[in-house]
Amino acid sequence: MTWTWDYFFVPQNQPTPPEAGFGMFSAIHFGVLAILAVGIAALVVAYTRADDAHRRTIRHTVGWTVLLLEVARQAATIASGHYTPEILPLHICAVATASIFIDSQWPNRWTGDFLYALGWWGALAADLFPDWSARPILNAYTWQSFVIHALIFGYVLMRLVSRDFTPDVRNLPRVTIMMVVLGGIGALANSVWGTNFWFLNAGAPGSPLEVIHTLAGPFYVPVLIVLLAIVWTGMYLPWELARRRASRRSAAADTA
Repeated sequence: MTWTWDYFFVPQNQPTPPEAGFGMFSAIHFGVLAILAVGIAALVVAYTRADDAHRRTIRHTVGWTVLLLEVARQAATIASGHYTPEILPLHICAVATASIFIDSQWPNRWTGDFLYALGWWGALAADLFPDWSARPILNAYTWQSFVIHALIFGYVLMRLVSRDFTPDVRNLPRVTIMMVVLGGIGALANSVWGTNFWFLNAGAPGSPLEVIHTLAGPFYVPVLIVLLAIVWTGMYLPWELARRRASRRSAAADTA
């Protein structure tokens, strides 16, 4: 990679020299992940130890931060005159950004379970396998991408650890509706502009999705659906078993 400030304001959809990229799984990448991990840990600890009023403040702060980070990206790209369809906020993490803002102001089961079922681990995967790794590390858009995905992951994690939010398999129909509607909009945009929202046309380079796409070929999307069902089973089964155990204990106590 090249250490230079020359590309600091170059938008993500504009070319930079290949040698300027920080590289996936490079020392720089691992260093950034370490910094983000410390920040997420501090956020989780602070939220867990806070009272209800301070928790609400932290949620609002994270919600407004992710929203403003995305608004800044959109506005800066427009101002630079380099706006293209791929910048539209139609990716799954853009949906997660909007969901966090809504959830931070008005917690609800639609956004809560969407963030758990799709948003947080999708954001974690984005930071682990960044499709912006060919970009310079000294670039505003590079850091915007890293930070916003880390905050999405951290927001859900802090609510899970503090037990502010408990996943409920009975809310998966809500998640499915959101996924079909919003993913359908992304698919429509892909067909019109040749974009790759929700990674429906191809996996991000260097990510597990790229491997799945290579192996599955024309069955890429059906395979993703099957894999998602398996992932959801693993994510929701422990919570459902715990809920049923608690229900049985409560019933036993009532009859005692």
